[in-house]
Formats: sequence, C-alpha cells, structure tokens
Amino acid sequence: MSFIAFPLRLEKDFLRRTGEVEAVLALIRLMAATPGGSWSGSRDFGVRDLFEGARTNPNAARQAAERMNRALNDLYITGYRVESIMKEAPSVQDVDTYVVTLVSTVDESRTYSVALSP
Repeated sequence: MSFIAFPLRLEKDFLRRTGEVEAVLALIRLMAATPGGSWSGSRDFGVRDLFEGARTNPNAARQAAERMNRALNDLYITGYRVESIMKEAPSVQDVDTYVVTLVSTVDESRTYSVALSP
C-alpha cells in the first residue's frame, strides 16, 4: 500500500508520498482536530469533541481511542491500532496535551507515539 503525505501537497504534478508510519500519525493528528461525525467518509473519523469534553468525561480518552480505531478500519488501515491515549501533566494552564500510542498489528513490539494538543 502506498501512502500520501498530509496535508495533501503536489510535487511535480503528483501527490507527495511519505512513509507509512508518518502518514498514519498525520492521520491521527487530523482525527484529533476534526469534530466527530463531520466527515461523511467515516462517521467515526473525528474526535475533537471528545478531547474538548475530556475534563468532564473520565472515559473520553478510551472513547477517542475506540473511535479512532473504528475510523482506521473504515479506511482499511489495518496495520496499526491505537493502543492508548494518555493525558500529559499540563505544562501550560488550560492547554491539555495527550499522547496517542499506536501499535503495529503485524509486530506488536513496534509502537509509535504522537503528542496532540487539540
């Protein structure tokens, strides 16, 4: 499977390509910035609403991980799954940061992380 880079950019009249892991992590960032249900391609794609309500919903991180995994499956990206979403200790007041950890479904010893501040 060939992956394209996000945001979409043309390079010599072709979409710029990127590595598989880079593309999936960029997609996770896009999911975090997109409100749930706002993209018709996958109703599970966005999780911004879950992150915004995380201070009052103790299950928000688990729900976001479940929704992200369903969206990955909808998009036929089966080589990775969100293993966990952990809230980091705040370094700036009123700015929440989360670390999303992906695991390879082919080799579970391979994990990847991305920090998000939705």
